[in-house]
Amino acid sequence: MKSGSNATPQIPATSTDQEDNEAGPTSSEISYEDLACCGKATCCVCFRDVSVTSPLVKRCEAVTWGTIFWYVTNSATVLLSWALLYFLTGDLAVPGGAIFNLLVLVVCAYCLGWGLAYIPHLHLPPVFGMLVAGVIARNTGAYNIRDTISSKAMSTIRNFCLTFVMVRSGVQINTTPLRNYPLFLLVLALVPCTVEMVIVTLCFKGFLDFPWDWAFLGGSVIACMSPVVTVNCLLALADQGFGEDKDISGTLCAACSIDGVHIVAIFSIAFSVVFDDFEGAKWWSYLPRGLRDMAFGIFVGSSLGLFLVFFPHQSHKYATFYRILNLSLGALCFSVGASSFVITGGGFLATVIMSFIVCTGWKIIVNKFDVAPIRKVVGIIWHILQPVLCGVIGADVNFSHWTAIRTGLYAACILTGLLARLTCAILSTIKMPFTIGERIFVAVSWLPKGTVQAALAPMAYEHALAKNNTRELELAEDVLKVSVLAILFLAPIGAMIMMMTGPHLLSRISSDAMEERRLQSLRTLSMKVKVKKPDT
Repeated sequence: MKSGSNATPQIPATSTDQEDNEAGPTSSEISYEDLACCGKATCCVCFRDVSVTSPLVKRCEAVTWGTIFWYVTNSATVLLSWALLYFLTGDLAVPGGAIFNLLVLVVCAYCLGWGLAYIPHLHLPPVFGMLVAGVIARNTGAYNIRDTISSKAMSTIRNFCLTFVMVRSGVQINTTPLRNYPLFLLVLALVPCTVEMVIVTLCFKGFLDFPWDWAFLGGSVIACMSPVVTVNCLLALADQGFGEDKDISGTLCAACSIDGVHIVAIFSIAFSVVFDDFEGAKWWSYLPRGLRDMAFGIFVGSSLGLFLVFFPHQSHKYATFYRILNLSLGALCFSVGASSFVITGGGFLATVIMSFIVCTGWKIIVNKFDVAPIRKVVGIIWHILQPVLCGVIGADVNFSHWTAIRTGLYAACILTGLLARLTCAILSTIKMPFTIGERIFVAVSWLPKGTVQAALAPMAYEHALAKNNTRELELAEDVLKVSVLAILFLAPIGAMIMMMTGPHLLSRISSDAMEERRLQSLRTLSMKVKVKKPDT
């Protein structure tokens, strides 16, 4: 909320909002008092003249009345959520019940994740704190998620959260850098993660004595970077003008999304290879089925994506609402359907492809289509689901079952694959007009891991648990442990290294250039609004 003392220029209503504004006052008719109320604490008469942007205590300017309003709002949201769950589930939502314990876990994960993220100069990603909250709850004996929530319910929660991870990956893909640097983007997105997957697969086989099919599955899970952590760091640096002279942030963001699509496709093959019910055959005999599942995911995702491009019609009054609704429902159908009919990761591949096709198609058929509302809604959904996913995964990690020697082997697998990834990332920039510092930063940007590992690794564990095979359960636990170790170390370390080295490795555009970019964005915005002529 902005202070009432700072008058801001009013943007005329757009043509799509004119019908809604006919019955009410226009922006030019709004009085100064109405504008000032946006910056005042109006819940009580005695607070009427208190600006919400003023500090609560003079010695602590960071805590304002607006901060208090924010905490009260979130507390009310939590209480209302608990009340609704209590009315729906009864005793399950009372203290000690399964629903109540899960809600407390999610709230603690949210608070710790974002609390650590707001610590100045550390640049910790929220996924780190959320995972740590679950780990603390389990290993201190405060909460054992296996005693209160069934494996089927946990699998449903993870599938639901993973669905929107895939949707967000699809809608974040930007085709502009792909048109400008197609070869570089494909090499940067595909080669480092593929090489890392091969190296990690060999490490799983050599260090951990995995069978080849499980080593392939583990390699596909560990090899993917974290698009969420990397993109957030890139955008934060871009806002300060670093790397904008060569559009490094836009290029790397597009490469991150392609990297995620590529790994999900490989994971769908590996998943089908491992969890095929036919026994007695060698692992390579399953490969055609994995390719078939991948092809099916591509076909189904492309088909529904093309359908949603044209339906609803672009001129429909509520086109944006139906687009978001159908995109979400289609993604959930893919994830639930894939787990219901066959054991495969093809449903998530279909989700990514569908999300990418619909956003690209809407940009083509709609003049000046703005994908920002779609991305914002998906981002809000992920903001809510992220503590659920990370908290549940962390609460399933029991360090009492870990051994020092085995943990050292996990770290060796991660570091060996990471070294191969960084080397390939630097080599992939040879043909680009980058400086040495920019090449190093590109490699550093490929360090973070987090959301994809948090989503994919538990899938193997859940299916191994359902099959009740002791050997497969041990292998799945190892894959999950390696993923947790990668998240705990590479998510915070990768983010901190990016934010600390970015200002030194990247060139910064001048203040005049930053001002010109801001003015250009305002010019673009002004072209999208219809200016209403003043009455004569």
